[in-house]
Amino acid sequence: MMRFEKNICNKLISIYIIYKMGFIRDFLNFINNHSKNTLKGGKKNKSTKKRKRSIKKLTKKRRIKTPSSLSIFPDKSPQLQKDGEITKLTAFTTKNVSIRDENNREYNNVINDRLAYRRAPRGQNVQDFSDILYGPHVVQLSKKNYKKLKKGDKVYYDRGSVVLRGPFIFEGHRRGPELLFTVKDTVYDKVYKFSLLVSNLHNEKLYMIIDKKRRKTQKKSNSKSKKKTHRS
Repeated sequence: MMRFEKNICNKLISIYIIYKMGFIRDFLNFINNHSKNTLKGGKKNKSTKKRKRSIKKLTKKRRIKTPSSLSIFPDKSPQLQKDGEITKLTAFTTKNVSIRDENNREYNNVINDRLAYRRAPRGQNVQDFSDILYGPHVVQLSKKNYKKLKKGDKVYYDRGSVVLRGPFIFEGHRRGPELLFTVKDTVYDKVYKFSLLVSNLHNEKLYMIIDKKRRKTQKKSNSKSKKKTHRS
């Protein structure tokens, strides 16, 4: 019985050793075959590869294109535009347009519906003891009165700077509706084209110069409308 038990034990031990050796051999073969993948964290799934490809495509799409000119935003400065190309009228694009009329006058304010230039003595505040030089009568452009603009009419633009920009010369209407203007450069002998959507008139301050004839007709129309309201 003792010998029989020893034989069984020896056989079990040998089987266990063979099993263990086979497992170690298979494990070493696995390491040799997959050494590159095991160092990188095992085999890569197809799903992870697809995800990485999609992420790369998204990053390429999100990359901002380098600007082709020195301008910023979609509104280019007119100095960088081609001759005859129309620029959107904004405070940025009208930075270097003319500020003087044909009589070399400039304006920095609108007082009592008239273009005016307020000039204070040296060391004094503009609001106090300032000389006021008046110009022509003006009306602020809006959605209601923009149709009164005629070709050749002069318009001034208040862009929130020290001096009003202009005069802009009205050229006509475009689909939109959109207003077209031309204006000279402050220094160079250049003429720029600008456009402004009628829907954006409430965001910009544009003043149309009114001549004497138009002022008389406006006064008559206003008086007629007042009489009608009194009668009613």
